[in-house]
Amino acid sequence: MASYKKKFKNLNIGHYTNRSHMKITGIKVHILRSEVYHHSPPCFIRIFTDEGIEGNTIIEESIYGEELVRKFKVEKGWIKGKEFTKLIGADPLDRENIEKSLWTQYFYQRHYVAVSSALDECLWDIAGKFFKVPVYKLIGAYREKILAYASTQSYDNVEDYKKIVEDCVNRGFKAIKIHPPKNWKKDIELCKKVREWVGDEIILMHDPFNAYTREEAIRVGRILEKLDFYWFEDPIPTEDMDGLANLCRSLDIDIVMGEQIYNHQSYTELIRRGATDRLRCIDVNVGGITGILKVAHLAEAFNMKCEPHSWGNPWQQAAHLHVMLAIRNCDFFEMPVPQGIFDIGTRDVIRIDKEGYVHAPKKPGLGIDPDWDEIEKQTIKTISWPE
Repeated sequence: MASYKKKFKNLNIGHYTNRSHMKITGIKVHILRSEVYHHSPPCFIRIFTDEGIEGNTIIEESIYGEELVRKFKVEKGWIKGKEFTKLIGADPLDRENIEKSLWTQYFYQRHYVAVSSALDECLWDIAGKFFKVPVYKLIGAYREKILAYASTQSYDNVEDYKKIVEDCVNRGFKAIKIHPPKNWKKDIELCKKVREWVGDEIILMHDPFNAYTREEAIRVGRILEKLDFYWFEDPIPTEDMDGLANLCRSLDIDIVMGEQIYNHQSYTELIRRGATDRLRCIDVNVGGITGILKVAHLAEAFNMKCEPHSWGNPWQQAAHLHVMLAIRNCDFFEMPVPQGIFDIGTRDVIRIDKEGYVHAPKKPGLGIDPDWDEIEKQTIKTISWPE
C-alpha cells in the first residue's frame, strides 16, 4: 500500500487545465430600494468578462452581494496547500473549479452557500449567453413547459383565502398550495373550505412551514388524505427526522421536505432515514443552479421526485425553472400569487398560460434582460471591484 501511494502521490489526476480565453474582469452590485423586501434591501449583481458578456442575478439580501464583492478582492487563499482560484481572471465556464475553490476557503462561513448561489447563477447566465442558448438547453432540455401551482401567502381570515383561491382558478391554475394560518385546528377547517371552493379537479397542496407537533401533523395529514390533497410540505421541523420518518410511515399522502437544508449530505440523511417522500430545495440554500441539479439527481437515484422552490424574484424564478425544464423527476413550477408580487428589475417575467403552464425562456442565459431604467432608479448604493 505504501509503495502504491508513493507511486501515485505526484499525479494530478483529473485536474482541469484552463484552455478557454474568456476571463472574469470584475463585479458590480447595485443595492436596490424595494417595497417588497422589507427585512433587507435586495441587490442586482453584475459579473463582467473580457468578451463583453455580463452575468446577472438578483439576490434578496444585499449583504450576500456585498460579501461576494469581498470574495472578488481576494488574491490568495488562506488555507495553505489547497488549490485556490482567483475570481478576477478566472474562466467563467469553469464553474466547478471556481466553486470548489470557494468551498475549500469558505466552507465554515454561514453565508457561504447564498454567496455561492449568486455567483453560480451569474456564471450560468454568462455560459448561456456565450453559447447563445438558454441555460436549460446547456444542461440538457427535457421539456419546453411545466405545470405551475399557485403558492399563496398566509392570511388572517378565511375570506382572503377564498378571494385568492377563486382568482387562481379563474386565471387558469390547475394546482394550488395553501400556506395556512398555522393553527392546526383552523388549518383543517380552511383545507375543507378550499376543497369545497375549488371542487375535485384542482390539485391541492398544504404547507404550514414546520408549524405542527408530531401529533398535530398526524391529525392534519389524515384529513388531507380524505380531502385528496397531493402533498403535505414541511409539517414539522426538518431536524425531527424520527418524527418525519414516522409521518412517512403513518400517512399515504406524500411528505415533502428539504427547504431548510443547507448541504447535500443532509439530503442523504433524509433519504436514508425514510424521513421524506419527495425532496425540496432552494437555490440560495444549496449553491444555485449547480446545487439544485445535484439535489435533483440525488433524488432521481432513489426514484424520488424533487420539487425545487421557485418563490422569489424573476431571476430566482428563472434559475429554478431552467433546472425544472432539464430534469425528469419534477412535477410543478411554484408560482407565488398574486402573480408579479416579487417582480423587480426586469421587463421579462414568468407567467402561466391559459392552461396553467409556464414556458421555457427563449433568450440565451437565464433568459431575462434587466430593465436598466428601473434598476438605476431603484439603486441606492453601488459596490464594485475593481473600483
